Amino acid sequence: MINALTEAKNNESINEWIAICKSDSNVIGASLRHAHYRLGFELTSAFKQDFHNSVAVCFMRGGLPFSMGIADALDCPIVFFDDKASPHFFQDNQEQLKGKQVLLIDSVIHSGKSMIKSIESLNGISRDIKIMTNVLCYKAVEKFSILDTYTVRISGNSFKGSNVKVQSGNKGPDTGDRLFKTQLF
Repeated sequence: MINALTEAKNNESINEWIAICKSDSNVIGASLRHAHYRLGFELTSAFKQDFHNSVAVCFMRGGLPFSMGIADALDCPIVFFDDKASPHFFQDNQEQLKGKQVLLIDSVIHSGKSMIKSIESLNGISRDIKIMTNVLCYKAVEKFSILDTYTVRISGNSFKGSNVKVQSGNKGPDTGDRLFKTQLF
């Protein structure tokens, strides 16, 4: 089931933070990180009754500010996942994850391939898995509607994060680059 913050709670601050996060906002750095953090905190707070004994798994690097908001709202442990640097992450961290509610957190889910791969890697480690994202692309909705999914919003846009300043065709500014100002803007 997909739980969307924009359907559960809608106020002026949330709408402002969403506007900042959109790829066409031209907002980068600290203001963008703050908006991601606030949206993570608000998403978790809106559905707080659904979370217990949780461990936040942050998909690096774009998921970092959003994950911090979630972990702070729940006052739960957070571990940092980079599939390229640690291909056996879930096996290597199973002691921290076993018997816990595992929150898999990323800033944007486009196709969902890496998220699904992570869920499969948790087989035998945790059965209580929740997906959390700032943006769920519409093309992934069907795939994630059968999972416990929490998102700030669902977007009809779908583009690959690239080293570009503005969205054009199927490429748009990379969320991680915008968050951490690692691309020349």
